[in-house]
Amino acid sequence: MRKKYLYLSIVITIIASTITIPQVSATNNIKQLVTDAQNAGTILKWAISKEGSADFKTRPFEQYNTTKETIAAAEKVAGGLSNSEQLSAQAKLVDPKIQVKRAQAYIDAITSSEKIYKLTTSLQNAINSADLISVEAAYHIATAEYRKQVKLLDRVYGQSTRDSIRDQVKPSMEKLIADVKYDVTVKMYLDQANDFIEENRLLQASLELDKANSYIDNKTTNFTFRTFLTKAFDETLNSLPLQPLFITSDGKNSVTINFSKAYNIPLEGLVAGQFKVSGESVQSAQLSNDKKSVILTTSDLSAGTSYTVSWKEQQLNFKTEAVPDTTGIALTDKKTAYLETTDSQVYTAKLTNLDGSNYNGRVQISLGESSAVITSVNGQRIESGQETISYADPNGNLVIIIAAAYGFNAETPSVTYVQPTIQKIDGNKSTKKAGITHFYQLQNVEGPYILTIDSDEIATEEDFIYTGGYKYKWDANDLFFIYNGQVSQEVFEKVLSKGDRVEVSYATRTDNHSTWNINVDLTKDRDLEFQNPVTSPLTFDGYSYDISGTAQPGNKVKVYRNDVLVGNTIVDAKGNWTLGSVSLLQEVANTFIAYQYAPGRDGINGEGAVNTNNPATTTINEGAFASTQIDLNDKSSNGLSISDTLEFTFHNPTYGHEFKKDVSGIMIINDGFGNNAVVTVEYVDEDTLQIIDFVTTDDGYNHKASLFVITETKEIVNQDQLTFNITGNGFTSFVNNHSAY
Repeated sequence: MRKKYLYLSIVITIIASTITIPQVSATNNIKQLVTDAQNAGTILKWAISKEGSADFKTRPFEQYNTTKETIAAAEKVAGGLSNSEQLSAQAKLVDPKIQVKRAQAYIDAITSSEKIYKLTTSLQNAINSADLISVEAAYHIATAEYRKQVKLLDRVYGQSTRDSIRDQVKPSMEKLIADVKYDVTVKMYLDQANDFIEENRLLQASLELDKANSYIDNKTTNFTFRTFLTKAFDETLNSLPLQPLFITSDGKNSVTINFSKAYNIPLEGLVAGQFKVSGESVQSAQLSNDKKSVILTTSDLSAGTSYTVSWKEQQLNFKTEAVPDTTGIALTDKKTAYLETTDSQVYTAKLTNLDGSNYNGRVQISLGESSAVITSVNGQRIESGQETISYADPNGNLVIIIAAAYGFNAETPSVTYVQPTIQKIDGNKSTKKAGITHFYQLQNVEGPYILTIDSDEIATEEDFIYTGGYKYKWDANDLFFIYNGQVSQEVFEKVLSKGDRVEVSYATRTDNHSTWNINVDLTKDRDLEFQNPVTSPLTFDGYSYDISGTAQPGNKVKVYRNDVLVGNTIVDAKGNWTLGSVSLLQEVANTFIAYQYAPGRDGINGEGAVNTNNPATTTINEGAFASTQIDLNDKSSNGLSISDTLEFTFHNPTYGHEFKKDVSGIMIINDGFGNNAVVTVEYVDEDTLQIIDFVTTDDGYNHKASLFVITETKEIVNQDQLTFNITGNGFTSFVNNHSAY
């Protein structure tokens, strides 16, 4: 083996010594230029290969740049040659180009491995410091960046080369992550619990402590700081006040008081007399198995009746069902709730069997089509999203926490609403719907706003309105007006309705004054919408486009393209508006935003518009529907023929090009030697076409040519009916990998 590598080294050295970067001119010999590019590609290939000179630390910039420059020199001269000579040269330059692409991945991977090494060192230093706060900070930075960087390691060509780079950094980083993963998780639960205690959100605090304890109690959990976390857990638990959190009842003669933490029985025992249920007698009190609930046996409760439960100085209310409930699923509250997207909603239920005993079986919780997510059931973290199967606790209790979901790469949770369905999977398999919860995004930016109330959700009892995708809150510290005349908060709330326009000087701090002035009390303006283009984003290849849509008759519509005003127009009596021949920026996404203004009003970038907070948008992705690479799948190894498939990599990949579903059409494919064939293709999937018919129009067609060129297409379109472009940016040639090349 040593002789083989020595020979390889000598060959590479000889080749390298013969390569010079030519001064390109029209008299350059194209054969020599192509040979130089091929030789440079060979040197680059071995420089990034484990079998060659790659040491997985040195970036082969010199070989990489030389290969790129020799390819560019050859392509420049080839541009002045005949068509057949150009095709021949391009075929021979395919491999050097592949090596350039692989070298880029290799160089990126080395850079990535160096970053991962620094992250590993930082995390190890934090662990060595024995400061869990520093560990958590370093852990979050390391894991977030590691997820991005490790992907670059996987792009290296060649299994042995790829493994050699990864093995230098992956194992040590992943070991450190595993060493402190549970430490960081438990610390986050405890920090959240402490925050909830300070905010007097004791139910949420109790559930966070349950999550932390589920890890601490598990002796098999791998901790680096177990002693510290156990002490921190005990301190947080001791700081949590013992208070009743919610009431569940079977509606017959059982009432359960659920406490924030374990109820320690006093010396005199659990005395029923210390608990009171308004209008009813309490016969007995029993502690639940987990000691966090006290179950009262009462006299017969009345249907549809509100009750107050008292313990010491604490009081909680509950209401029995108006109609006898045979589901055995008693919900604490079925009212509609209005929360903010940063909040969580807690649903609680008491589950019983037909005989009144506690139901301990399986429970399915479903959120339907809501984008909200289930985050916890009985203190156990849930990762399943909109549906999960769990168990009621030994006392039949079910505590569900639901949060607004986070959108893709969003900084704030998404606005949504949810109405959970709770179903027993065992026993009588009954089902019950809980109350509806709306999650709204709070407007937390101060400033003047002109709001058009576009939602039916005007929760005057909760002191807010929801419009334009935001929740705006008021309080007794604010000032209220109707047509500039000051009124009381109560009068303002009674007048406020959908369609009104409200001028607001909005302050986010409750100790500051916001002013609210209803200046137009009318029905809602017609929505501003784009009708042309009818779809968004639209792929389009052209210099201009007629933009049109609908809006409120008589209003002014102003349209911006990529934040630059392109025109305005008045909506006609039928609600239509048009801006003709709007110019398009080439090879980029043209995003149009439109605002409508009531008569006599105007503004910049939507200021003062009817739809300030909800502009109409549409996007035209301008650029050819073309390919940057075509891969031939020669299924029979007989060269280009029927049943083979062509897989396309499209120009402008962010545009989401794909073949129109079920498309079929014609391609004229040249074999590189001037011979043509008429090829019928049909849709396989979004980027693949299959050859279903093949008719040669020229004798001597070479099915096994090394390079084929698409010279013409018919009926080959994308999802927006944009025709495949063989003259636009990108390639229309493809290589036969089974040829002798």
